[in-house]
Order: sequence, then C-alpha cells, then structure tokens
Amino acid sequence: MFRNVYLKNLRDMRNNLIYWTIGITILGLYVSYAYSSFAENLDTWNELLKSFPEELMHFFGGSEVMDMTTFAGFLNLEIFGVMAPIMLIIVGINSGTHIVAGELNNKTLEMVMSTSIGKNKYLFQQTLVMITRIVIISIILWGNFFIFANLFNLELELNKLTAIMFHLGLLSLSFGSFSLLIGSITGNKATTLGLSAGIAVLSYFINSISPMIKSIENLKYSSVFYYYKHSEPLINGINFESILVMLFVSLLFIILSFVAFKYKDLY
Repeated sequence: MFRNVYLKNLRDMRNNLIYWTIGITILGLYVSYAYSSFAENLDTWNELLKSFPEELMHFFGGSEVMDMTTFAGFLNLEIFGVMAPIMLIIVGINSGTHIVAGELNNKTLEMVMSTSIGKNKYLFQQTLVMITRIVIISIILWGNFFIFANLFNLELELNKLTAIMFHLGLLSLSFGSFSLLIGSITGNKATTLGLSAGIAVLSYFINSISPMIKSIENLKYSSVFYYYKHSEPLINGINFESILVMLFVSLLFIILSFVAFKYKDLY
C-alpha cells in the first residue's frame, strides 16, 4: 500500500512537473541571457540602487551585500528575493493543502480510508509526496541556473547556489507543513489555502517592515522569511542555524498534523 499510494501520487504530478520544468527553464534562460547582455551596464544599476532607501531595498528582497555586477548578486535580487520564494511557497501550500483538505473537497479521502491503509500511514506517505515535489522543483531550479551560468560563462559558485536552494526548499516545506496542519484541523480547502496564503504574506511583511521600526524590530525572528534570507546564503553560503530553525518549524507542524488528523472525523 505504501508503494502504491506514493507512486500513484508521483504519477499524478508528472504533467505538473513538466509544466514547472518548462517554465523554470524559460526563466533561467531569460535571466541568464539578460544578465550576460547587460552586464557591462550594471554598474549604473548598482549606483541607482544605492540611491534607494535601505528600507525599500530590504522590502523587495535586497540587502546591504547586494552587488548587481555579479551574477550571484543579480540572482539574489531578481530571483531569490521575491520570485523564487513565491514559486516555491505556492508549491508547498498547494501540496500541503491537497493532502487532507483537497482530498476531502474531492470526496476521495473517505474512499482511501475505506481500504486497509490507516490514517498515520496515509499521512506519512502523502507528506513524503509533498517533500518529494518540493525537492524535485528545487533541483530543477538549481540545475537550470547552474547549467545556464556555465553556458553563458557566468560566475556562480555551486556550493552557494546549493545553499540558497536548501534555504528555499525549507521555506517551502515550512508553509507546506503549515497548510497540512490547517487542512488536518479544518478539512476545508478554501480555508486552508486562504489562511496559508495570508500567513505567508504576513510573514513576508513582518520580515520586511520590522527592521524599519525599532520598537518591533525583534518581530523579524518570528518570520520564517528571516531564516530563509537574512544570512544571504547565495553570497555567504549555508547557515546551519537558519536551516535547523526552518527544519524544526516544519517538523513541528507535521507532528501536530498527525495529532489533528488522528481525531479528524472524515465522514
């Protein structure tokens, strides 16, 4: 049963993964070509960005270590500041929502539960599916930028690209596991999607705005976005403290989901 359920869900996501691969490939090609075409003029961009208030740059994913003249700095602002987090959070929330709330909405969970599979085994398998999907899309994103960086002779350190992908994958898993928890409690797909998206937006705003206001500056530690980006992994490499925090948050939500799902009335 474990193998059948897991592989069935992997088969079901094949077309979705193909679309993601095509979209990410187009994005990677466009960004790499654009940078290689305009690299000589990016000093001007750097000067322009320095004229912006630091708070404004922080809000849009920039930082004091940002350097648009390097491909890593360019990606750090243009891709990994806002765009890539949005993409992977969508993957995580959709995956987490589908496990319980989505299946209940489709009226298929009752049928699955009528077989010999138990609640714990079902949730464990579906959680693995969510993790697998996040990992696969993260690898696709990682591979595209690594390949195109080499094709266009752009300098991009593999270990630091890998570092940002670890951070990004755990950011996605944090919101995916939160969606799983909300879905396990409410059993309602619309509520789960709405609340999860709302928390994601709130978390981003807390991380972006709290450094601007001294009285609430410490609120940034409550945002998972802080642990994703504050150490600038694409520039400085992996930050194990941030990795452990996001991993702990994800595991906590998953464990609470098992508890909530155990007592959830599915009929």
